[in-house]
Amino acid sequence: MHILLLTSSYKSEFNTVSALFFRDQALALKNNEMQVGVICPLPISLKLVWQRKSINFNDEEYNDNGIYTHVSPFLSVPKWFERSQKIRLSLGKQMFKKYIINNGKPDIIHVHSFLIGELALWIKEKYSIPFVVTEHSSGFFKKVYSQKTINFAKKVFENSKACIAVSEQFCKLLTDLFNISFKYIPNVVDTSFFTMKEKSDKDEYVFLNIGHLDEKKNQAELIRAFSNQFKGNQKYQLKIVGQGNEFTTLQNLINELKINDQVNLLGKKSREEVKDIIQKSDYFVLASRFETFGVVLIEAMSCGLSVLSTKSGGPESIIIDDKLGMLCEHDELEKGLITITKKKFNNKLIRDYVLDHFSEKVVAHKLIQVYNE
Repeated sequence: MHILLLTSSYKSEFNTVSALFFRDQALALKNNEMQVGVICPLPISLKLVWQRKSINFNDEEYNDNGIYTHVSPFLSVPKWFERSQKIRLSLGKQMFKKYIINNGKPDIIHVHSFLIGELALWIKEKYSIPFVVTEHSSGFFKKVYSQKTINFAKKVFENSKACIAVSEQFCKLLTDLFNISFKYIPNVVDTSFFTMKEKSDKDEYVFLNIGHLDEKKNQAELIRAFSNQFKGNQKYQLKIVGQGNEFTTLQNLINELKINDQVNLLGKKSREEVKDIIQKSDYFVLASRFETFGVVLIEAMSCGLSVLSTKSGGPESIIIDDKLGMLCEHDELEKGLITITKKKFNNKLIRDYVLDHFSEKVVAHKLIQVYNE
């Protein structure tokens, strides 16, 4: 079977660690005997252009472990959503025509987020190729979309042969909002890459948070909660990996609380560096206000880490019982930090759970079942 993924985001020269779970899913399908391609007309913000000090929007077209991959970046101007969508559609049409010349017509299109859905609608009409859609956008949780955008999303979902969401809670929200049935299929984790950490006898407890540094990820509240519980006790450390517009604010907060010797902002890291940091940590903490899934949770759990997460949507479909980790309300984060250090978790049981629910083979099988239907 030939599957083409249309994605709303993808790793590129502008951001090498962006939306890696899309690539993981493509590889999972490829490794389960599917022919797979990826197309992504990629909006790039002015901020990313400034950070990279480049306005060179070269197409990235390559063979990725047998997956034809084509990423075409373009400048996205803030608050010009409709302009970005028009460019995305125009670029996508050109990319798709080129794709079928090089690879033949796919049997099924798999759309990752309604944002790229207009291209799928065009392909369906012009080439009679059906599509399925997996929704990822936390914008539905945060209610940031205009009614016009909601109406467009509904059109995409109504024309899809199957609608998928990445957590049980997200399925319910979308089903209620659009009156369309959504099926739960989670994101995938590369369990051959995120392997079990080695046991350590060190007399130190390292908490880890990974994510974009913004208000939604709520790192400021995590830093305050950590400070209230562990300030002055050098046995406890907090490491935060990621970049974003809250970096300076968070660093100022660390300075103000005088916990520079215990809390470190590590900035952006490669995937290999992230794995190394996870395997040298003891607890993973997700403090987000909204999460449609929480890929970083299953990456940490794949390494056997004990995890603590706020109840933010997606994590409730991952931490399904207290043998796997802890869930807490947003105002209980401080209590959660101290409680998790007193509990004993079976690291092998945590990893085995990830293998059984989020590994390549398991997730690919569920997707292939949808394709066959």
